[in-house]
Amino acid sequence: MSFLSQPILWGLFAAAIPVIIHLLNRRRFRIVDWAATTFLLKASRESRGKKKLKHILILACRALAIAALIFAVARPLVGGFLGSGSGAVGTVVLVLDRSASMETQPGSGQPSHREAILNQVREAVEKMGSPRLVLIDSASGDVQEVPSPDALPELSTTFATDTKADIPTLLTKAIDYLDETNPGQAEIWLASDLQRGDWRPSDSRWGAVRAGLESLPTKTDLRILASRDESLENFAIQLISSRRIEDDLFLDIKITRGDGDGTTDIPVTFSLKGARSSERVTMNGQELRFQKRIPLTTADTEGYGWIAIPSDNNLRDNSVYFAFGGKEPVKSWVVSEDPNSATAEFLRKAAAPKGFERYSSEILAPTQTTKIDWATASLIIWQAPLPTGAVAAQLTEFVTSGGSALFFPPTQPSTEVIFGTSWGEIQDAPADQFFINGSWIKDDGPWQSGMDDTPMPVNQVRGLKRRSIQGDGSSLAEWDDNSPLLYRQLEGIGTAIFINTLPDDRWSNIEFVALHLVAIQRLLEKGTDRLHAGYRAVAGSEKSMTRNDEVRERIDSYEDYDPALGAYRAGVYRLGERTVAVNRPASENSPLRVDDETLDELLEGSSFTLFENDDSSDDLVSEAWRAFLIAVLFFLIAEALLCLQPKTTGPPTIGKATSKTSTAS
Repeated sequence: MSFLSQPILWGLFAAAIPVIIHLLNRRRFRIVDWAATTFLLKASRESRGKKKLKHILILACRALAIAALIFAVARPLVGGFLGSGSGAVGTVVLVLDRSASMETQPGSGQPSHREAILNQVREAVEKMGSPRLVLIDSASGDVQEVPSPDALPELSTTFATDTKADIPTLLTKAIDYLDETNPGQAEIWLASDLQRGDWRPSDSRWGAVRAGLESLPTKTDLRILASRDESLENFAIQLISSRRIEDDLFLDIKITRGDGDGTTDIPVTFSLKGARSSERVTMNGQELRFQKRIPLTTADTEGYGWIAIPSDNNLRDNSVYFAFGGKEPVKSWVVSEDPNSATAEFLRKAAAPKGFERYSSEILAPTQTTKIDWATASLIIWQAPLPTGAVAAQLTEFVTSGGSALFFPPTQPSTEVIFGTSWGEIQDAPADQFFINGSWIKDDGPWQSGMDDTPMPVNQVRGLKRRSIQGDGSSLAEWDDNSPLLYRQLEGIGTAIFINTLPDDRWSNIEFVALHLVAIQRLLEKGTDRLHAGYRAVAGSEKSMTRNDEVRERIDSYEDYDPALGAYRAGVYRLGERTVAVNRPASENSPLRVDDETLDELLEGSSFTLFENDDSSDDLVSEAWRAFLIAVLFFLIAEALLCLQPKTTGPPTIGKATSKTSTAS
């Protein structure tokens, strides 16, 4: 419980006035022994204990009535969010999560989490006597003083965005602000839906957050206003990749839903430069991934568009945007320990199959890597001892920026390490036996099942030779003895894949089941997507911002452009001479939330209170002075009833006569 007028609580000392008066009144009488009253006092001794208890109750009612009146005048505040505070708060720092997931509506026609929180905070601040209100929003990260609680929902810095949030950074800014300004009694209010991607539980900065809260000059409480409600049947659409191949635009699309199950048909609308078309897709379960092919013409040197599903409980996750340019050449290089070998030529043809004019591949020796144009490469196939020095640094930077690298084992010894991975010894299968596949992950990696869930023939792999893989990556396919067959290391936004046998009949039958071709083509697509990434950006990222003298113009037709939100909303924008399709981060589609146990670990030792919004009508804070006034009335009535003398019908008793005689004397 906290109080708006805390200094008035000094008036609680007035509750001692009835006690003081009682003690003073006791000093007005002197006790004089008189033999004639000895027998009278003995007769009334039995009723003396009851009278004393009655007097104590009367005294307690008078003191409690005064105390309750003081509490009422001090205007006490109660509530799940603020009721545990103490003292008058002079400054409230509101850290507002404006990420796309905060736009989820608990039910049809109800306000979103963000809107509900803003209204509740506004009412709470007004009831607290309008202390100083400072806003730090997750989109801009700026510190802004709010002139009035009524203005809070009207500020552009509280509007909905398609961005993500970085909670550790926002709390650090709030702590730094309080440390620099030292405003006295203050509290930090954090409004968030506790989405795990925004809270980043594994971030090392949480230790600094805890230390910062502890080191503030004035004890500062952290109040977390959370919304963890999951709406039923909320569908979200995501664009995984978009790339132009010859005269076709390929869009990889994923639709997910937060709850519900079963089979449902979803209408999907496609818009390309203003021309719209629709089709229905069937979703069975929690996730659907499919590919859309849009034919282009030779005149389509560039273009843009959007994909949308019907509106539901979150309007911010129902659309995605794309943009594309002219045809890009698809280049790859094969680095082989023996450039003249059949294996090297076999890999080159797999990377540049006949009929694909824009595809090219060149075989190089490890000493010829200066010929590689890293800026235009889609895929590097490496079948040689692992690189070191400058070449290893170039290859690492290439993968980190989104390129793909595929490593096959060399026949020569290799002890080098790259991407935390190294080759071990060559192992031969026992006589008259094969290494056979044991298991593989069917929904991830270059050997994942097709769009129609048709599995790759990984279970048909037979091996005569293999080279062991050592590292801390993940196995996407394993031999029957649980050793890696297909191994992956993720670096930045790119992928490095290791296959520990060769497409050579002296090593394995991978050549005949065409798995090497599947891996190469899928990694080429992923690497080529890096070249088209110049047309894509994430809402709120540096790439979505204007540079120098660029002017922002929204060119898609999905929704109206709000200049106040700028780069924080998804859409297709022309920024000077650039065309960029801005989408919300993929992490905003995740249903994972921070649980209570994780929250306790992140803020261990800090003074924080979690208030979960259950969509009830309860206020964050309410005044309880009426309850104390009722308590005053109750204590006064009780005191009056205790003071009443019981009625008598007969002659006065000896005890009463004695009492009167004693008083008269």
